[in-house]
Amino acid sequence: MEFKFDPELNTLARLVRERGCELFVVGGHVRNTLLGFRISDTDITSALTPDEMTGLCEKAGFKVVPKGADFGMVEIHIGDKSYEHTTFRADSYGEGGSHRPQSVAFSKTPEEDAFRRDFTVNALYASVLTGELIDPTGGLGDIEKRLIRTTTPDPETILKDDGLRIMRLCRFAAELGFDIEEKTFAAAKKCAPLLADISAERVRDELKKILMADAKYGLPAQESVLRGLELMDEVGALDVILPELARCRGVGQSPKYHKYPVLEHIFQTVSMSEPELTLRLACLLHDAGKPAALEKNGNMHGHDVISEDISREVFRRLRFDNDTAEEAAWLVRRHMFDLDGRAKEPTLKKRFAEWGEARVNALAAIREADFRGSVGERITVKTAERWRRVLGEMKAKRTPFSENELNCTGRDIMEWLSLPPSPRIGEIKRALFMHCAVRPQDNTYEKLRETSRDMK
Repeated sequence: MEFKFDPELNTLARLVRERGCELFVVGGHVRNTLLGFRISDTDITSALTPDEMTGLCEKAGFKVVPKGADFGMVEIHIGDKSYEHTTFRADSYGEGGSHRPQSVAFSKTPEEDAFRRDFTVNALYASVLTGELIDPTGGLGDIEKRLIRTTTPDPETILKDDGLRIMRLCRFAAELGFDIEEKTFAAAKKCAPLLADISAERVRDELKKILMADAKYGLPAQESVLRGLELMDEVGALDVILPELARCRGVGQSPKYHKYPVLEHIFQTVSMSEPELTLRLACLLHDAGKPAALEKNGNMHGHDVISEDISREVFRRLRFDNDTAEEAAWLVRRHMFDLDGRAKEPTLKKRFAEWGEARVNALAAIREADFRGSVGERITVKTAERWRRVLGEMKAKRTPFSENELNCTGRDIMEWLSLPPSPRIGEIKRALFMHCAVRPQDNTYEKLRETSRDMK
């Protein structure tokens, strides 16, 4: 296998060799080259300490940004490219799984460095100058077997060092389509409680990657996203990071509408949705309120309201940005809208004008995913198709999708009706907006003036 590296990296490698060391590319770049997958980033490593690498780069005119010098990391900018360089090292950890090394000792060879890394497929080193491949932990054999295995004989050693590696284990298996080695899987189940020590931000970011696993290397969602979620459940990670979903495990549903219990249905729904993060977050939590609704009512009516509350709490706890949280929670709350497809077109048009094109399309997408996740097949969903047809007609007829798109202002309404400034002006403008949602041809200055007279 021939490795191809950026010319800028060859320049740096020659400078490193002049210092008596060898520069290696390590991890995903090497692994993905061997697998024929897309290269997303390039991590580099050598025996040079952060101070030594910084001095070398500054002398060569390269920008260096400290990222974690105490742990051997600096970010090197060469032209428009950037590379994270980590000094060969060995780490020592205390109790808990929060990934806080008690001590870091720099070392001299990749063989010493490899066994502090997580999985064998990520502990492969390729010399930038010669292309020589170094495989201290047996990663090449595991790539051939399509297997994820820890770098140490006792998997608990690696997983206890950083509890997030339990989620990373599930994520790599999902993204790459690999199996998890038996001892590694057993250790992950035993160590799953360590995820409680991980910061919300790190859990959030890893969850996002699992939800988007199919977008990484193009595997079908049923083989990647669905599998990643199922693995998280099987190892016990779900109980720690998303207990609201774990509560859905084993909760049955009417076989008339659902092929799966609640949790399996949720996983199916996520994997049936398009690879868009906000949509998949909504799918992940859209039925999270069903156990509580069942307990409260004896049925699942009103689960959409409860699920919205749960989703907002999850997004707050995992520190999602406000825009993503708001849009996903909005979808969760409305995923039961017009469930039987009996809403009249004027009703749909008013709602759609109020919600806007993007939200209507997202709602149609979650409806399709929900129905398909109920049967496990990519069936045609008539309500979603109808919504898109109505929305298309509205756009073709230049329907206003906000009050600002009306061809009149509040001042116009005051003049037309001889009214002073008051909340009533806003009410009339709102009524005109709803009128034009159904009759877009009336969105003219003259027609709006005429229509407003009946609203005084």
